[in-house]
Amino acid sequence: MKRITLVMVLTGLVLVPLRAAAQAAPDAPWRDRARAFLVLRIADALKLNEQEALKVSQVIRRSDERRQGLAQERRVLEQKLRETLAKQQPDTVALSKLIAEGNEIDQKLAMVPEESFRELQKILTVEQQAQLMLFRRELQTEIRRALQNRRGAGGRPGRGAAGGAPPPTE
Repeated sequence: MKRITLVMVLTGLVLVPLRAAAQAAPDAPWRDRARAFLVLRIADALKLNEQEALKVSQVIRRSDERRQGLAQERRVLEQKLRETLAKQQPDTVALSKLIAEGNEIDQKLAMVPEESFRELQKILTVEQQAQLMLFRRELQTEIRRALQNRRGAGGRPGRGAAGGAPPPTE
C-alpha cells in the first residue's frame, strides 16, 4: 500500500506541474513519463520514503529544466551559425564567437547529469549515496536503451541531447 501511495504521489509531482508546458512542447508527454520513470526507479532502488522521493523528484525536475534551457540556447545558437554562414562573406570574428559560445553550452550540457548526481548526493544518506553510485551505471543503461527504443518507435531519430540536426546518412 505504501509503495502504491508513493507511486501516486511521485506521478502527481512529476506530471501536474508540467501540464502547461505539455501544450508548448510536443515531446512533453514523453518527457513527463521519462522523468516519472527516473524518479520511480531511483526511489525504488534506494528504498526512499515519500519525503525523500519528493526531494529526488525536485532535483530531477530542476535538472531537466536546466537541460531543456541549455538545449534551447543551443538551437538558437545553431540558427545564428546558419545565418552567419549563409552570408556572402561570413564574418569570421562572429563565427569564432558563436563557436566559443557553442562549446560553452555543450560543456554545460555535458555537466548536467553530473551536477544532478552531486545534488542528489546532498539529500541522501551515506548508504543511499553508495547505493546510488552502484545503481547509476544500470540506470544510465536503462535510459540509453529507452531513448534508443523511442527513436526506433517513431521518435525523432538522430536528435541528441541538444536537439540538434540528425547525423548525416552514409
